[in-house]
Amino acid sequence: MLFRLIETMISGPLSESGRVRTAAAIDASCAAAITFISAVPYLSHLGFYSDDWGLLARFSASSSQSFAALVSDYPARPIQGIYLTLLFRAFGLNPLGYHLVNAAVLAASAALLCLLLVRLCFGRAQSFATTLLFVMLPQLSTVRVWYAAFQVPLSMALMLISMHCQLSFARSGKIGWLGGAIIAAVLSVGAYEIFAPLIAGFAIALLFLRWRRSNGTVAGPRIAAAALVLALIMLAFVYKLVLSGGRAGPVADPERYLLGLQQLFRIDYDWRVDSGLNLLATPRTHFWAPLEGWWTGAGALLGGATSFEVAAIALLIAAVVVWRLRVTEAQRRSASRRLLLLGIAAFLLGNATFLIVPSVVFTSTGMDNRVQVAAAIGVAMIFAALISLGTNALPPRRRGITFCAVIAVISASAFARMSTIEHYWADAPALQQKVLTAARADLQSLPPNSTVILDGVCPYFGPAVVFETSWDVGGALALALARPVAGDAVSSRMSLNAKGLQTSMYKEPSFYPYGPELYIYNPSKHQVVQLNDAETAVRYFANRRPTSCPGLIARGAEV
Repeated sequence: MLFRLIETMISGPLSESGRVRTAAAIDASCAAAITFISAVPYLSHLGFYSDDWGLLARFSASSSQSFAALVSDYPARPIQGIYLTLLFRAFGLNPLGYHLVNAAVLAASAALLCLLLVRLCFGRAQSFATTLLFVMLPQLSTVRVWYAAFQVPLSMALMLISMHCQLSFARSGKIGWLGGAIIAAVLSVGAYEIFAPLIAGFAIALLFLRWRRSNGTVAGPRIAAAALVLALIMLAFVYKLVLSGGRAGPVADPERYLLGLQQLFRIDYDWRVDSGLNLLATPRTHFWAPLEGWWTGAGALLGGATSFEVAAIALLIAAVVVWRLRVTEAQRRSASRRLLLLGIAAFLLGNATFLIVPSVVFTSTGMDNRVQVAAAIGVAMIFAALISLGTNALPPRRRGITFCAVIAVISASAFARMSTIEHYWADAPALQQKVLTAARADLQSLPPNSTVILDGVCPYFGPAVVFETSWDVGGALALALARPVAGDAVSSRMSLNAKGLQTSMYKEPSFYPYGPELYIYNPSKHQVVQLNDAETAVRYFANRRPTSCPGLIARGAEV
């Protein structure tokens, strides 16, 4: 059924023979299947992390509220609110359902991307290879596992649907395709804004190509259609920016934009602690980190460091790649160059949202790599184009088989690398449950509306978040104890003063005054101390042995 749906979707706009359309549909189906199968080793072990706990606690406490009231908490990203609320209404506190839906959305996105590249006449081999490289990039590791970021794959799928509809409208002129393009574009920006420049850039490119092919004359309806798409994207984007200055500060702050431009050219930029686009950190994270990961993944496979399940799936992925690529057409140098140029454009547009807004954090495996997904589409195109151009330098008889072999090896290695990263996220819930099990016993008499400061728990397990700050500690404890509880975690950012504990997260300060409602809790020691005054706090921290925990905010411990 999925295969027939895909084949029907592309049968109209493509001018190629039915045989090519059928082969492209098989490619897209295989890309979707590989994307989903690649999640099998860890999918059933995933749980909730960081913001997830705060979301679940709020949804659970507000179960009597209307759907509209819950969604109203997301004025800047209403589609995100609708999506996350629907997932909670469907699956409650069972994480498996959430992750199955997200894996399906990612698989659909893979099929849509593969088909879009075929429709843009890049050839089946390059389209299939680009798609596989994309879905296996470490930039997608977090959106595969983190419920609070599931709107990113949804936004990407809606962006690709909009592009398909734009392309169909450009070729057929049917108004229905234009309507679909506009609706999908607005929904995409309403879920997450990083794909807006790509949607707008695609509309401009289609209009430009139509203008070139018509010798400088373009029909008024097509100009109006492109202008409408761009205007709606701009309005949706401005709407989002106006409603959420977010953690970066007020939207209309000139100093904020100036800082972003300064960050772009800083030579002393430290990607581990700074935020904002940078000419040195950007390529390191987007290009060098995947290359290192492929090498690491290949070493793990060849050295027997992976599980049997991972090795078997890696072999299956390589076999499917060989099956689909060994019978494809020879790669034209001109098509490879066009793919390279398109990849560069997509990479720049994917980063455009953060060009002057210093709110992008660079991490190859940490949780904040979710903001790198849009640019990762361009990264995959660039890699596929360079591999294709490299194999074109070989004798004609060896080009196809070499391209096939390289993509098969990289896909298997990238999958092994991805599985290593996700292994940490799959193991983190057991660490969380150990803390929560102890808390249910140790804090059973805790009064409602108390504040618990968690101590002695490392906030990160590799890139995965265990418990790090107020929204996950408070939310998880509230659910575990079945009563309203606030919380936070002891960290190097925390300090004591005469009136209470001071800490911060993403430069947002939090203050917890001493009193009968403030407790510090160490689950490994089953120790609960009420911090009534500064003397008690000083005495506790003076006798406390600091916990050595690797990891940085938004990055965790890079692996």
